[in-house]
Amino acid sequence: MGNTGRHRWSLVRVFGLGALLAGGCSEDGDPGSASMATDPTMAGSSTSTATGAWMTMATSTATSTSTATSTTTSTSTTTAPTTGETVCSSDSECAQAVGECQQDVCEAGVCVVMNLPVDAPIADPAGNCRRAVCDGAGQVKDLPDDSDLAVNDPGNCKATTCSGGQPGFVADDLDLPNDGIECTLDECDQGTAKFTAKPTNSFCGAKGAKFCHDDTSCQDCKQVSEACEDESLTEANETQLTAHKLGTISDADSSGSFVCAVLDGADDVDWYTFNGNDALFNYVDPTREVISDFNHRICVYITCDNGQPTIGCGGDETKDVAPMGQPGCCGVGNVSPSLNCQGTDDSATIWVKVENIDALACVPYELTYHF
Repeated sequence: MGNTGRHRWSLVRVFGLGALLAGGCSEDGDPGSASMATDPTMAGSSTSTATGAWMTMATSTATSTSTATSTTTSTSTTTAPTTGETVCSSDSECAQAVGECQQDVCEAGVCVVMNLPVDAPIADPAGNCRRAVCDGAGQVKDLPDDSDLAVNDPGNCKATTCSGGQPGFVADDLDLPNDGIECTLDECDQGTAKFTAKPTNSFCGAKGAKFCHDDTSCQDCKQVSEACEDESLTEANETQLTAHKLGTISDADSSGSFVCAVLDGADDVDWYTFNGNDALFNYVDPTREVISDFNHRICVYITCDNGQPTIGCGGDETKDVAPMGQPGCCGVGNVSPSLNCQGTDDSATIWVKVENIDALACVPYELTYHF
């Protein structure tokens, strides 16, 4: 057979049984006469890739020297990646499309896809009573998880639950609601929100300085009962001479206050008076307003500390003169007359009259005043 035949037989022994079967034999048993060995160039390098177990690697090298004194190296490699081979030196160079339960790795210089182990956790929406894990074969498995409770909206009188992987709710009467109204009691009744008005004249507002009314509003004045009680301590003030004194206020925007009172009876009239101080660089705007659920008439009369006043009434207001001769304006609801005294100082004395124009038996009201 010669040296060439011996060279081929050496390669067959290195490759093993699989290569021997692939090469075949001649009739005289000489493997050199097989069809695979008829070309001397086949003595070079041969690589065989077979699908087998995950990450199975086999390497065989054979070297022979022919009569032409040339040296040939032959390497055979068997791998089992799930995708085509990609040469790499680190995992970061492997960017094949993989599923949630797979990852790219660089193994022995080749990019391969590895399945994550059984029960490896996978990102899953929180609060759906489920959890996602890997099945070890590269697929995602969905499982019930009754500890994966949804986040409950506070104040709905309910609590979230999970049962067999299904979300649900149960009544929770400690999860109190809030309607944002200070004068209501916020409660739960077997999982249902319930809002009821607080008792009449319950304290409300900053530092509890106001009072709750039956309509759940929080007001400066107490709600007056049918008995028409007057707790203002401003009586008797039925005449200009007996007007209740409110002290001295300036024309600063923050100055002023209010009075809670009652017109008790059809003929009841309430009078008030205060001194207004025109501070330097301030502007006089003597506004008076009566807040009530009933009709009423309010009048404002003015006398200047210096000279005679010049007073202008608004469009819905009428000019009037007080019993003691002071000019003024009257209107329904509120009155804001303009004032101009002689010189640059508009300091003045103000009288305010509140009348029961519909002759009702009881008219509770709140009088606000500003200079």
